[in-house]
Amino acid sequence: MESIIVIKIVFGIILSLSSFILILLAYLLFYKYLIQEEKCNKKIKGVIKKYTLFNYGGEHNNIHLPIVYYKVNNKDYKVVGPEYKVYISTMKKTPKEKNNLSYEDKNQYLYTKRVGNTLIEINKNPIEEMFPLGSKVDVYYYDKNPKIAYVLRYCNKKWMFWFMLISGIVILFLDLFIIFFL
Repeated sequence: MESIIVIKIVFGIILSLSSFILILLAYLLFYKYLIQEEKCNKKIKGVIKKYTLFNYGGEHNNIHLPIVYYKVNNKDYKVVGPEYKVYISTMKKTPKEKNNLSYEDKNQYLYTKRVGNTLIEINKNPIEEMFPLGSKVDVYYYDKNPKIAYVLRYCNKKWMFWFMLISGIVILFLDLFIIFFL
């Protein structure tokens, strides 16, 4: 009987920590999407100075988003964007084809199509062609907190916040149910 109590305690601690981490990550990473659309009503020009190290497109896509620097009230800020809801890619590899990349930005979806040589493959970042270094883009920011901003257009990722928050709450209730009722 005591081993069951120990298992419940250990399992309960692990589930509780998991739920709190999910809830914390929801607020830290995705809460901004809940307020950006309504609050970011000031517009300024920002400059693309570099690209993210993180690859947003998966293993073969080499999609690195621009990092845009902007200045509000003589203070420098930076924001990653424009963001996309989804990155959809297709790839065709053949030994006789030349490397080719085409892309399309449609309704916050980035479609990329690559045709590549299986012997020599060079993956270019399609974002660099769309938004070259040094180019100026519109940045929309929240005047009371200029850190909250987006580039060119609002990207609706509210579902990510709600998914993580609700998952954390469900895990917490599951944990409580296991501890007190099983």
